[in-house]
Amino acid sequence: MSAPYREVSSKLKRLLSEGGIIEGSLYRADRGNTPRHQLSDRATGKFRNIYVPMDFAPTVADWTARWAQVKRLMKEMSELARKELVEAITERTGRRTCIPKSEQAAGRRKRQTVKTRTRS
Repeated sequence: MSAPYREVSSKLKRLLSEGGIIEGSLYRADRGNTPRHQLSDRATGKFRNIYVPMDFAPTVADWTARWAQVKRLMKEMSELARKELVEAITERTGRRTCIPKSEQAAGRRKRQTVKTRTRS
């Protein structure tokens, strides 16, 4: 793999070794006189909330922040790998494997509809 891919990979490994990771959003929900913290995420299309004790909230906040960073790094790795794949295939076959986005927007044509007559 290329140097940029290895660099992002090492950032990801370092981040994963720092501690826990959890998907979701930690938010504060004030109920009456006492503040509550809840971790919210979507599982099977439905929201679910988990009560987080006040003393554990900073730890969970770190975990959710780490999740966002991991997700961003994974997307970056995917884009780098996709770019390398396209370059390798193009080099091997001599043909482009995909159309660049700039050409996609300019080259789009509307599909013409064919009118058909129905007999009554």
